[in-house]
Amino acid sequence: MARKKAGASVDRPSFRNLMTFRLHMVARFSEGISEEYYRRHLGLSLPECRVIGITASYGSVSFKQVAADAHLEKSYASRVVSSLVERGIIEKLANPSDSRSVLLQLTDHGKTVHEQTYALALRLNEVLQMPFTRKQVDDFLSFLAGLDQQLKRVSGVVEDVDALGNVPRRETPPPPASESAPDAPMVLDRAFAQKLHDMLGRYLADNP
Repeated sequence: MARKKAGASVDRPSFRNLMTFRLHMVARFSEGISEEYYRRHLGLSLPECRVIGITASYGSVSFKQVAADAHLEKSYASRVVSSLVERGIIEKLANPSDSRSVLLQLTDHGKTVHEQTYALALRLNEVLQMPFTRKQVDDFLSFLAGLDQQLKRVSGVVEDVDALGNVPRRETPPPPASESAPDAPMVLDRAFAQKLHDMLGRYLADNP
């Protein structure tokens, strides 16, 4: 039996190759880019932008709902909202259905800030999607929607994940023979993430 040469590379199981690990790393990298982007253009943190966007989508909304939608702990969400109130972006109103809570809504100034925030978000999305085809983007968003539903199924029953594994896997039909190479599945690795970061930096430098 032939022996492996000393120093030869051996494939070892690695968390770095798992979807959950890579999804987490890409999300953290995306959040870092977004945080820098919004602070540079509007002087707002990413959580502040999320609270502004969520509040705008409801018109008026309870603090509890904002904290839940933004995935923020209540104590931290309270500080974020207080900061936006102090800056005249959000105002608090009495909640007619619950005297113990308040409703949040954007001020006139806040509506202007929201328009600016949304315009910046569109620009950022355009930059990040530049290397991909429309089909790749649509497929990725469809995958994220499905993954979001699966995460909600798993949430709260992590101790019994094995039982959830009985859900049959959906088989994807093979792509047509004529399908072009650019529509192949995306691979997001560290090198590509750095490329996106550098590209975004150049874009921001050219579009202050």
